[in-house]
Amino acid sequence: MLSITPQNKMIVFPTPLTEHNTNLSDELNAKQFAEQHGFYLACTAEIKPKARFIKNPDVNPIQYVPTKGREVQYKEYAERIYILAIDNKVAKIGGTYTGMMKRHQSYNCGTRKARAAGTCSTTNYHITEEQYSALCAGKKVEWYVFDVPLAEATINVWGDEMTYNAKTFYKYESSLCAKYQELTGHFPLLSANAGVE
Repeated sequence: MLSITPQNKMIVFPTPLTEHNTNLSDELNAKQFAEQHGFYLACTAEIKPKARFIKNPDVNPIQYVPTKGREVQYKEYAERIYILAIDNKVAKIGGTYTGMMKRHQSYNCGTRKARAAGTCSTTNYHITEEQYSALCAGKKVEWYVFDVPLAEATINVWGDEMTYNAKTFYKYESSLCAKYQELTGHFPLLSANAGVE
């Protein structure tokens, strides 16, 4: 993991924003919470190598490194529930139907330039900045993942029976957020869109 030192912080990488340094000290132990619910460590986040960032300083300075042996799962287009952990504290519970690589590509659109232009989602921007601040402070950023089981549904479409893959990750996400709330009295601090209906 590359730490941003005072010597190179101002020269190459953007300065971390103080408003994106959420205190997670009272949150649950991420590894324990994840393992209790069948999650595995899918990847870690780290600062991109300086040479890559210099070529295009307007891009997101974060890269994701799949856990050895999980590379195929990381790239799969599939429903996943994820826990973003910062220094082993639960920061966010989220879900995706496109898999983790696609979700991270979406988060990577949350750049300061895109935010200033109003062209990226608020969630992508805030999650990117929180990770960046944590990494600059030397904290560990990890992503735990649960593979949502495939669920099929059959519907009648104008007299034809059709079977399709039903998107159920929202149910898993909302259920896990509710369990977290039962244990702590609140949703994870970065789970603004908690999927709870």
